[in-house]
Amino acid sequence: MRRGFAALLLVLAGLGSAQVWYYNVDQDNRFDPSTLNFNPSALELMCAGLLEPGATPAGGATVGNLTLPAGCPAAPPVVVYGTDPNTGDPVYATVLTVKFWGRRRADDRTYGTDPLVRLIERAYALQVDARGDLGRVDGQFLSPFTTPPAGVPPLTGSWNAWQASQTISFGAPQISDVRNFNRRYPTCRSLYNDRCWTAVFTWVLPARLVLHGNETGSAQLTLTPGLFVRRTAATLGVRGGAFETPELKPYAP
Repeated sequence: MRRGFAALLLVLAGLGSAQVWYYNVDQDNRFDPSTLNFNPSALELMCAGLLEPGATPAGGATVGNLTLPAGCPAAPPVVVYGTDPNTGDPVYATVLTVKFWGRRRADDRTYGTDPLVRLIERAYALQVDARGDLGRVDGQFLSPFTTPPAGVPPLTGSWNAWQASQTISFGAPQISDVRNFNRRYPTCRSLYNDRCWTAVFTWVLPARLVLHGNETGSAQLTLTPGLFVRRTAATLGVRGGAFETPELKPYAP
């Protein structure tokens, strides 16, 4: 009888230990900068017009025999990177930071940061909403989210055109501000009724503007992070005799 009761306790304990992580959906989930300004110079606009003229000029004239001014690339595209509207500094990527909560300790092999990173890379993408001059210019981002830093222009990768809403997958993050709490901590009690931890994950998302010869003036792009959405099935685990799916859930402190 005692063995049966002990087995029942183990099953109940296993069912209460699902691999669930939470992420903050307030100010701890943000882009910095969230707005990018693109200010093509007169030279860049002229280079794009020469390399990729939008239409054949009147009379059939072409620019094929013209010598490109110094400073123009030898071939398209003409690329313009953004500036931070608050500082005026060049921005080759925007920085995404997200605060996560997990069960037990951050170094736990089942519930810590490492299995969370693997889950995000394998099974999740982030919904990102964009607004600004989307239809007027060719704004692009380089997927997936990647590890900082991003202080120089990226050279390779698959660039994508911004839409009003898109989901973007993840590479490995930079992890910082790791803290472990006991079960009496209010958030630990409310989320898990167990010990818990927090950590900040940081990724960068390269962004640029490509000129095609018919642009005028400046452009602006504003980004807003949304929810994590499942993009592939996560591997099922077995705990306490029941199957479970590791998952992420939003949390508003």
